[in-house]
Amino acid sequence: MHLVGTRIAIAVGLGLTLAGPSALAATPDWRRVAHPAAEATLMDVAALGGTDAWSVGTRQPPGESPRPLAEHWDGTSWTEVPVPATPTGGGELDGVSAVSANDVWAVGDSSGQGPVIRHWDGTSWTAVPPASPPGTQHPGADRLNDLAALPTGQAWAVGRFSDWDAPSAVTLIEGWDGKSWSRMTTPSPGRYDNTLNGVAAVSATDAWAVGWYSGDQGNVALALHWNGRAWTQSPMKPPPGNTQLQGVTAVSAGDVWAVGANEGRPLVMHWDGVRWRTLSPPSVPSSWLQTVSTDGRGGVWAAGYQMTDDGTVSRPLFLHWDGSRWTTGTSEEAEGVVYGLAASGSSIWAVGTTSPCTCFVAPPLVELAGSGQSRVQRPVEGREGVDHMP
Repeated sequence: MHLVGTRIAIAVGLGLTLAGPSALAATPDWRRVAHPAAEATLMDVAALGGTDAWSVGTRQPPGESPRPLAEHWDGTSWTEVPVPATPTGGGELDGVSAVSANDVWAVGDSSGQGPVIRHWDGTSWTAVPPASPPGTQHPGADRLNDLAALPTGQAWAVGRFSDWDAPSAVTLIEGWDGKSWSRMTTPSPGRYDNTLNGVAAVSATDAWAVGWYSGDQGNVALALHWNGRAWTQSPMKPPPGNTQLQGVTAVSAGDVWAVGANEGRPLVMHWDGVRWRTLSPPSVPSSWLQTVSTDGRGGVWAAGYQMTDDGTVSRPLFLHWDGSRWTTGTSEEAEGVVYGLAASGSSIWAVGTTSPCTCFVAPPLVELAGSGQSRVQRPVEGREGVDHMP
């Protein structure tokens, strides 16, 4: 997730409306950007500016095992940048956070053999050892899903720890102190399961991690807060039914957004500095939100996917909040899932996969919304990955 500084106004409790496609312009809000990869899934993206962005995920050519993937945007095109191999040679990168051109972090997994942490120093990616599991636990007991880094030198990586001697997995947060990663004490309220999927930071004394825990009543949305001394559970009252949080973005101490799902419908929650509130969810059935980001204009985008065709085809889902109402965004991609969003000025990147299901690997989803659309390379119709100036 990414640190941003644009204030978002919110009106809680107002009668929100969801505008359908008929209310939108003919030109899609989200437009494809030329991309070289043929078989890849991009899980997250971080943008430092119009000529400096990073995306991470996994590449899986036919007949081969998946391996971590990192790509860089230089203002003209996306290019793969070599990443040190994992202990198993396989795996993926799931989260990326960019502080500066020579300070970028990425985390992921090495196919069940433990977390992967990589750092970009402006020249190359290097492997950084994660914190070790306690005692004699196998490294694969740990799983990192996301991270947030600050210009002041602090960083946090979040995920889960599957203690093989305990009845349930517990939350996992590793902290970076400028020299090494270490495990931090975190609440795990779930009797059966606990996991953290997203993290965002405002400052060294104000960070948020979100996910879910599982108890006798099913899955329940979870938010943890860092105050500079300890991680504590933040009270929230999600809607009835199973709820999960997948992504979070922190604009300021009093403006934090978290998104996920509630019984197969979008879930959006907002922290106003005092408490968490559930926004009136857009009425999009069979949908799950994966990520959230500011739009650079005082609003916010949330994205994920909607299952259609009797639950057999996933299609990109974009929801936009302009401060007073929700609208559905339109995409040039007919199928796929959006996993990551990142704002850069008045432009915003979206990454994911164009595969309609998990049955095969397809080209990644790479789209752009906002003012930067007219200045980027567009793919030639029917020729994925071939650059074309508009």
